[in-house]
Amino acid sequence: MSGPCGNNARVDPLSASSDARKRRIAPQDDLPPCGRLAPGGYARSQMDTRIFTPIAMLQGLWLMQKAPRLPSPAGCSGRFGRGVAPLLRVVGVGDSCIAGTGVSDLRHSVTASYARQLQERWQCDVEWRVSGVNGATSGSILHNVAPGVAAAHVYVVSAGVNDAIRGVEPRRYARNLHRVFVLLRRKSPHSTILFGGLPPLEAFPVLPWPLRAILAQRARALHEAAVAVAARHQRVFGFRFPPCMQAHHFASDGFHPAEAACERWAAGLLDLWPPAVPPALPRLEPRTTQPATCVDRAPRRASRKRLQAAMVRRG
Repeated sequence: MSGPCGNNARVDPLSASSDARKRRIAPQDDLPPCGRLAPGGYARSQMDTRIFTPIAMLQGLWLMQKAPRLPSPAGCSGRFGRGVAPLLRVVGVGDSCIAGTGVSDLRHSVTASYARQLQERWQCDVEWRVSGVNGATSGSILHNVAPGVAAAHVYVVSAGVNDAIRGVEPRRYARNLHRVFVLLRRKSPHSTILFGGLPPLEAFPVLPWPLRAILAQRARALHEAAVAVAARHQRVFGFRFPPCMQAHHFASDGFHPAEAACERWAAGLLDLWPPAVPPALPRLEPRTTQPATCVDRAPRRASRKRLQAAMVRRG
């Protein structure tokens, strides 16, 4: 129930399985080299960015006012297949990446792309649903999104980018993520959980330097916290993004993943799970009576004091 993921990166040891720890990602030729230089010739990733916090704070305020805001595509669910048993259910839980922000049709979101590739591999029907909210942090996912999701064979979880933006401490993020995993496992005790990882924020076109460097540092710290949390759970697998991403992998806002990125992301998740031979699928409990959360809900514009506190907290 594990495998390598794609895109020139390593699979995190998020499962107790020794097989998962041994797998590696196939190299990709179209990924550019990293290591942009800051003024003075120092590698940006190696500089102490704390001294640039005041500049980054102003950049964050400017982006909150000027950055384009993309809507999430319509819909909440779908199905791939021709009525061939067994039926698998994949449920996406998390932030705007789960909601499909950045793609024109929800069928091209990471959850639906994973479900389609899973159906193609196993030649059985796969039902998919998404419960994602724009701007959701690990805390809001825990309290407002995850409680209403349906039982599933596979959960795809995306959480962390908004935590990095808002300066959530790794300890708090880890606690929230752990509770999300526990909640999902209570809904479906035999489910597999695929943690989508945190992307390299230093590659996001919309983020200027030094803001991108500060947010990238936060994201790396949150990812390591997620690794530690997931190691405590069975059947949890995690994806590690490549260190660099090309511009065409991003939507028009320079922040959310485009269809090409979602397709490759889903392929990496598929390499994590499932195995080549379909396992015996447990019977799922009836769907939750609460509707799936897939609304185009733009995050609230943070006040100046709130953003300043977030930037200083991790500065």
